[in-house]
Amino acid sequence: MMKRNSFWMKSAAIIGSVILLFAVLLLMTKEYRQAIRGTSLVEAFNYNPVILLWLIVVVGVCAIGLLFWLIKMIFDREKLLSEAAMEVRKVTNNLHAGVVNYIPEGICKIVYASRGYYEIIGVDRTGLYEVYQNSLLGFIPPEYHGFFLDTASLTLDGYAEETIQMHDSNGKKYWMQVTLTKGMHGGKETVSAVFVDVSALKSVQDKLIKEQERYRIATELSNEVMFEYDYEKDVLSLSEQFTEIYGVDHVIGYFRKDINKYMQIIHPDDRAGAMEQFLHTKRIGANDIQIRLLDANGEYQWCRVLYRAVCDENGGPSRAIGKISNINMFKKEIEQLEHESKTDSLTGAYNKMATKQMIDTYIQTHESGAHMLLLIDVDDFKKVNDTYGHQCGDEVLTYVIDNLRKTYVSDEVIGRIGGDEFVVFIGEVKDKDQLIEKAQELHELLHRPYVKDKQVMPVSASIGIAMYPEDGACYEELLYCADSALYNVKATKKGEFAIYSSKE
Repeated sequence: MMKRNSFWMKSAAIIGSVILLFAVLLLMTKEYRQAIRGTSLVEAFNYNPVILLWLIVVVGVCAIGLLFWLIKMIFDREKLLSEAAMEVRKVTNNLHAGVVNYIPEGICKIVYASRGYYEIIGVDRTGLYEVYQNSLLGFIPPEYHGFFLDTASLTLDGYAEETIQMHDSNGKKYWMQVTLTKGMHGGKETVSAVFVDVSALKSVQDKLIKEQERYRIATELSNEVMFEYDYEKDVLSLSEQFTEIYGVDHVIGYFRKDINKYMQIIHPDDRAGAMEQFLHTKRIGANDIQIRLLDANGEYQWCRVLYRAVCDENGGPSRAIGKISNINMFKKEIEQLEHESKTDSLTGAYNKMATKQMIDTYIQTHESGAHMLLLIDVDDFKKVNDTYGHQCGDEVLTYVIDNLRKTYVSDEVIGRIGGDEFVVFIGEVKDKDQLIEKAQELHELLHRPYVKDKQVMPVSASIGIAMYPEDGACYEELLYCADSALYNVKATKKGEFAIYSSKE
């Protein structure tokens, strides 16, 4: 706009100068000189007309030169405008895009269309008249007609944009980004529409949306929760399903400041380690925490928290991005496998190796206490197998262990170390009276008869007892002493119990 005003100002100045020069020439003619005779300048011209002649020649040449310069500027301007129009046309024709100028009423009659527009609709100018009657709406889906006819929004905003789905001459679908602006043609209001093919971009966007939706569904099905933590703002933002799963708001402000408040959903045994990790670990790289979280149903679920810190321009952590995965089923499977590896498949008691390991571990962590180990041997078990069969013998063993497990549930280890031999380890025995009380209680349990199909089978067992620390400092030493006491019981009176004595 400023360049245009400058051009017309220069042109007006030149034209004004030319008019002024011709006015001077007119004043210098004979009639005007006679009319103004008497002045000194006119008298000088009358006495010396050559001066006037030269003045007229100079002024005339200047006027003609100025006139030619003005004409050249006008032609140069038209040439620049023409070249600019050609460049614009080349760009629009070479792109898979089209430019249309139409009248926004009725059928939207087309005033001008670029070559790209004809390529889009798949017809030439003749075909545009024959097939679409020179109508823009002829190839626009009906649901978008209102967009091209509505000039109110153009008046308000100056332009309008819309992404529309169209069909080419072969019926293939594609997407066009359309931008409308107001214009004039022949004194009549028109609208310029720029069509740009965005099918490739639309395809990428659709794929991205599908991938995001697929990932969202996958994370929901796997109970995975994505999260991001801002170290500076102290804001923890989690996926919305976090609220549904754990009953806590998925956007937590002042997380580190109020960390004790949010630690309540973590299992008490896991809180110390989790707090240490959350408060003090800003290690760049991956962080892996396994904790139990209280879900909305009031049950603790094993979860794995994986996150990685992201650095700022100074190399310090600015935020952390990670996910919370429910590994409860995996944990239970591991625990089940560990349990199976430690237990006897028939009776459910600990096996020989696990029994030794657990008793030694307990002694090492309770060195100052007094503990007892009872070695049990089922009396005449071979006779049970021979009389009632091996299956019935297995049932008797299981029956004995079940009775023991119902009674001893805390600080006790019940293990099967042989075919019909069992170990019961009882921790923290106060005195010898309690030792005898426990032994008597166990003796009674082992003499309860087993009933099957209304058939009563008598059960009895002999027991040898050793005490820690008097009789041994580890499992092997205690087992040796208890076995010695058991040997004496079976040699003297089966079905009873005896406490190991160093005299033996």
